[in-house]
Amino acid sequence: MAIAEARRRAARGEPAIVTVEDVTTVACRHYGHVVVEREEAAAALRQRYEAANCRVDCMTDAFN
Repeated sequence: MAIAEARRRAARGEPAIVTVEDVTTVACRHYGHVVVEREEAAAALRQRYEAANCRVDCMTDAFN
């Protein structure tokens, strides 16, 4: 969901920027989680980033 939101926010021709904080926000807002560990959110984002071939059109801080 965070990747899809980032892609919608991106200007035409610009890469989507999806952050670990975006994943944390989605987990809290959409799924009702009270606490989401940064490392868990980063791991989930890395996994989906690779699976969705996001290197083509996205940037992320999940690998830092």
